[in-house]
Amino acid sequence: MKTSMRIMLLLLVVVLSGCTPIASPEQVQGLTKEEAAQIASAAVRQYYRVDVDTMDRDITLEDPAKLVESTTGEPIFRGIPVHVVLKRDPAPGEITAYHAIIDPNSKQALSVSIDVAEPDDKPTPASKETDLEQAAAEFIRNQKLLTPTAFQLIKASYANPDDIKRYFYYTDGLKAIAIGVDTQLQQVVTFTYI
Repeated sequence: MKTSMRIMLLLLVVVLSGCTPIASPEQVQGLTKEEAAQIASAAVRQYYRVDVDTMDRDITLEDPAKLVESTTGEPIFRGIPVHVVLKRDPAPGEITAYHAIIDPNSKQALSVSIDVAEPDDKPTPASKETDLEQAAAEFIRNQKLLTPTAFQLIKASYANPDDIKRYFYYTDGLKAIAIGVDTQLQQVVTFTYI
């Protein structure tokens, strides 16, 4: 009986230790958690015109060397992913999390996304696909993400009215970018250089 209890206890410890989340590294390729969070915060402020504080948020870094394509063995990301997530329940319309992929050499954001809590007064979904495409194009122009006079739409993701985000892909011949527009908020919530 004692042996079976020990085995059960050992199995319980093994199962529980397997469920424990892996701690985020404090530093990846010379970029610390705090530095990455500050770069991501500055990018949110620059691109989305919103100030976000890192004080009440969990910061997680991911090592891109551990995130590789299974068939090629190549890293999935060109930079270091950082996630900054609110620790408490959000207020309506508040940014609950923001995410960035940061180039470790230039310390520039290659991708920035925000997650926004639903506002109390939910806006109606955009009535036309062209409204969403226009929001994406204006974001590119206003933020100067591509050459303003030379960029063009190259494709859009599948149009599903229930989608939370619609992606539009633009290029200026030198760089390409994917823009995600939240169909409920009718605003850009993510962009990624591709």
